[in-house]
Amino acid sequence: MTNPRSFWLLALAVPAILAILVLGGCSSDDDDDGPTTPPADTDQEVLDDAWAGFEGGDLATAEAKFRELLDRGTMVAVARDGLGWTFAVQNAADSSRVQFAAALDAGADTLAIADQAHAGLAFASAAALEFQDCLDAAALVSTGWVFAHDDRFDHDQVVLLTAGAHYALGDFAASLAAVQQLDPDFTADVGTVEGRAALAARIEQLQA
Repeated sequence: MTNPRSFWLLALAVPAILAILVLGGCSSDDDDDGPTTPPADTDQEVLDDAWAGFEGGDLATAEAKFRELLDRGTMVAVARDGLGWTFAVQNAADSSRVQFAAALDAGADTLAIADQAHAGLAFASAAALEFQDCLDAAALVSTGWVFAHDDRFDHDQVVLLTAGAHYALGDFAASLAAVQQLDPDFTADVGTVEGRAALAARIEQLQA
């Protein structure tokens, strides 16, 4: 006959056994998890890293981060614009133009970077000697614009671009008018060879 005392001992032992099994199982699971994978950077963090690279002169990092956004399929217009500027400051005018055009096709002109993309396209087009494209893009840049990531590029520089573009296209009066936006006291008779030479010299001085 079974001793009743043994049932009580078993009943008291079962919870303890279960606790050991449960705790042991939890410990085993924790050990199997290994190191926790850090969360991926957000799109904004990747963009911030890209512009930080650009501003610091680390253009390889800037390009890689902008391309990472493209690979994610997010912030496409912003990434294309960033690549445009990255190529522009490396004097890769044709590649820069392609990226700015892609940025605008992706809707950059509806975003806060609209002026930035149009200005970038104007600079790249001037460098590629596509002067009418330069003028078309420059006309869409708002007065007072300053490039947030390199203040050497601003609306005055865009106006100066148009002075050079008009001159290259033979529209000396329009070129003079652009120069006079920057230097109201300057004048030249652009109907003469001497006047056109003086205008060209003033454009070069303003570019220096």
